[in-house]
Amino acid sequence: MLDVFAVKGGAKKGSVLAKLRTVFPGFLRMKPFIERFALTTKIVSEVMEIIKNKGLNKVTYQQCYQLSKTLPRNSKVKTHLQAWLKKHVQIQAELTELPLLSSSDIIETLFGNYKYMLERSPQADMNRSVLLIPALCGSRKEAVIDQALNKAFQVDLAHWEEKNIPYTVRKKRKEFFKHKSQKSGKIITD
Repeated sequence: MLDVFAVKGGAKKGSVLAKLRTVFPGFLRMKPFIERFALTTKIVSEVMEIIKNKGLNKVTYQQCYQLSKTLPRNSKVKTHLQAWLKKHVQIQAELTELPLLSSSDIIETLFGNYKYMLERSPQADMNRSVLLIPALCGSRKEAVIDQALNKAFQVDLAHWEEKNIPYTVRKKRKEFFKHKSQKSGKIITD
């Protein structure tokens, strides 16, 4: 739009340029702000792309910090971005050798897999099915899975579920109809 407005001289009556100048009077006076805003969004997008694809570690911190230096001297975005980078690279260094993931893509993929599994069992209780999520994280060796299955007893799982998973509407309905059928003398099960 800056290029369109930069045309010097009068615009023909009824032309697109004339209409734009009527709708946006004084647009060219905003040029410094628009250019600064465009630069800021470009730099922030580049930083976000690095962190999203590579995570935050010492190397990506340096790349992002160098990019942030190209923002205007008195930019609040620059100040906040540099503070965020410093804080989170310290967190990353304390926690792990691996880059600090800063994207929701992994979580979204995890829940996509979770929803796919739920579609295959529409009658399953949502609250109980949430126990599937850890199984979808990372990769497990067969020996680890065997060990988990051999040490996970149904009684222990039932006790844990009763203590930690709220009573679902489905469970309430099942219990209600179970009691109703017992009163009538007929035993009805799922």
